[in-house]
Amino acid sequence: MIRYVRVDVGKERCHAALMNKQGVIEREFFFENNTKRIEHLTSLLTCEDRVVMESTTNLWLTLYEAIDNKNIKVVLANPMKTKAIASAKVKTDKVDARILAHLLRADLVAESYVPPKQIREIHALIRHRLSLTKMRIMIKNKVHALTDKYGYRCEFSDMFGASGLRWLKTLEMGELADTLRFSIKSCQSLFGH
Repeated sequence: MIRYVRVDVGKERCHAALMNKQGVIEREFFFENNTKRIEHLTSLLTCEDRVVMESTTNLWLTLYEAIDNKNIKVVLANPMKTKAIASAKVKTDKVDARILAHLLRADLVAESYVPPKQIREIHALIRHRLSLTKMRIMIKNKVHALTDKYGYRCEFSDMFGASGLRWLKTLEMGELADTLRFSIKSCQSLFGH
């Protein structure tokens, strides 16, 4: 028999409500947001069940993938478009779970697009690379600012090329501030020199 399952995802714990086809909540419970407890939740579900959850930062992803891997239909609700929760008089996990389970039963959930797993993994790698690139640029800018502050001028076109980094290493022996030494070492480790 089909059930409509709403999971309110939180960082530490989640709240689940299992509703039958007639709209009656059969079971409600909290569970810790960790692999063991997520596996317990998925063991309670069947391939006939339908699950709904909201996209909450990246907290939903592990749970979504665990349910999806069991070939259970899972819908990621767009919280901005799901107006019913915002209009509820009492805002609690329990009320959220019941309302979204009803919306799922009525097929009224404003769904967010979830790309296939392979695309999600590529997106994660790209985001990670962008983050590292931003960090590298920030450190480079800091080293440029500090060498300017202490009056050092690099004679090489690229302060972070092989020759420029060798030049930066010679500055460590001088009376540079600890901040510059730390930034230079950070750059050297980032650039592998």
